[in-house]
Amino acid sequence: MDGLILAFGFLTVIPMPFLKPRAGGMGRAAMWFPVVGLVVGAILAGVGWGANWLWHDRWIAAALVLMANLLLTGGLHLDGFMDTADAFFSHRDHERMLEIMRDSRSGALGVASGVVLLLTKFTAVSALLAHPSFLSLYYLALTPLLGRTSIIFATRFPCARDSGLGASFTAEVRSWQRELAILLTLVIVVAILRWHGVILFVLSLLVALLSSFYWRRRLGGLTGDIYGATNECVELVIFLTGAFLVR
Repeated sequence: MDGLILAFGFLTVIPMPFLKPRAGGMGRAAMWFPVVGLVVGAILAGVGWGANWLWHDRWIAAALVLMANLLLTGGLHLDGFMDTADAFFSHRDHERMLEIMRDSRSGALGVASGVVLLLTKFTAVSALLAHPSFLSLYYLALTPLLGRTSIIFATRFPCARDSGLGASFTAEVRSWQRELAILLTLVIVVAILRWHGVILFVLSLLVALLSSFYWRRRLGGLTGDIYGATNECVELVIFLTGAFLVR
């Protein structure tokens, strides 16, 4: 169970007092990423339902859902998205883009991209909550699950660096661990949403695949920031798809 504890400790800000990192731990943690994503999603669905019930206002509910997501994850993936956006819009060479991603400071375009991302997510979540039902809550619950699974899927591709968190993570994830996590996600989404689940699953992997292909061609591989950006892009696409399907 140390993999599950490590997964929660890595992907959320929930205190894990029994966390004892070991060699190859991130590989074992990767198998539990879908479970952590589902727990985060269940909390977001609960926040969305509760806020809608209390205020009868989908805008307030959507804002609280996004706030809860940031509080639970510490903005881990959003930070990666903003760093990746800074590099993407810099139009610099390979080495300079990697330096920009490594810089902890966010540039103007990175901040602007983060704002646009949050605004679009806010609009999509509010559209989901405009039709309060179990289906809309299922979309809220499954979106973080699919986002975390997209990170695992992206480990099929090489890293752009030989060191760093992304490189060590990719090196420790074994193929059977990756495939098991992906299979677990497929079983969960299909069991809950049937053919809607198949659509969301395929969409999430397609976004991850396109992102990975682009960065492999542009940088020769992926980084930890790109993993975070992939998660954010998948979540955005799933929220938008859910808002369309529940109309």
